[in-house]
Amino acid sequence: MAVQDPHPRSMRSEELLSEQVLLDEDLLRHVLVDDGPYAHLRRVLTVDSTNAELARSAADAGFQRQWPHLSILTAEQQTGGRGRLARAWSSPVGHSLSTSIVLRPVVSTDLYAWLSLLAGVALVEVLREEHGVAAQLKWPNDVHIEGRKISGILASIAGDAVVLGIGINVLQEAKGLPTAQSTSVLVERERAGHAVPSPGTSEAATLRTQVLSSVLLRFAELLRQLEAAGPAAHDLPRTLRDSVTAAMDTLGSEVRVELPDGTAVRGRAVGLSGQGAVIVEVSHWRGATEEGDEPAWAPTTPERRTFSAGDVTHLRPLTRRP
Repeated sequence: MAVQDPHPRSMRSEELLSEQVLLDEDLLRHVLVDDGPYAHLRRVLTVDSTNAELARSAADAGFQRQWPHLSILTAEQQTGGRGRLARAWSSPVGHSLSTSIVLRPVVSTDLYAWLSLLAGVALVEVLREEHGVAAQLKWPNDVHIEGRKISGILASIAGDAVVLGIGINVLQEAKGLPTAQSTSVLVERERAGHAVPSPGTSEAATLRTQVLSSVLLRFAELLRQLEAAGPAAHDLPRTLRDSVTAAMDTLGSEVRVELPDGTAVRGRAVGLSGQGAVIVEVSHWRGATEEGDEPAWAPTTPERRTFSAGDVTHLRPLTRRP
């Protein structure tokens, strides 16, 4: 599905929206592009997936010129987004943030896996500092509050660029959340006792705009620190590692790692490799099981194993670190 004209007149009559529920594009452009580090911003009304749209654009000869490093595509509605392992991610008009960033970072490709983790750190820090929400980063690409998912992040290669997609639930009320295991900025602010705007108001649109601008500015600063290490670096600078560790509750937790062949291991997540893979001190192993079977775990010789995001189907916490 092609990107549609963002002007409301391009919509069917039953879909007409007041501008007050939409992102403040002028403010975003001023903060992020005119006075900020970003090169280009495009806001559209609806798209199947911001990542998919940029992947299609990557086939065009003018992709690098039209979408330079640090370009932003953000949509008011996403109808067919896909997360890791092709899991569906859609968003109603004016409620979520569906945004992709085009990146051509001057860093070793060994460090590309850190880009999604740094985007997660940016969101965690913004939620904690600006909204009083106890957010945590879950390896490899989710942000949650006490197990309730608020954001998914997905990096992919498109032509000569990395496209970093970020989906954030912002204005969904509890009854409008996609699953019982998901949440939104609105719900968590209310749970924490903070004032919340009513969905469909200009105040609600302002909240979405503020969350997006804050997260993107924070991410750009983290990216600057990563690039400052130089293209020869093959590990994350210590300050960024400290930021990831402070944001992530996976490390120090007992986890279950489910693998594509149906087997699984259990153990404690003890660290991250130089390429952003999780290191697990494995203590138990389980063979593949049929649906409904009781899993039979067996102790195994303790060993440290490293898993990249592409190696696992799921990583699930069994306990969370204190």
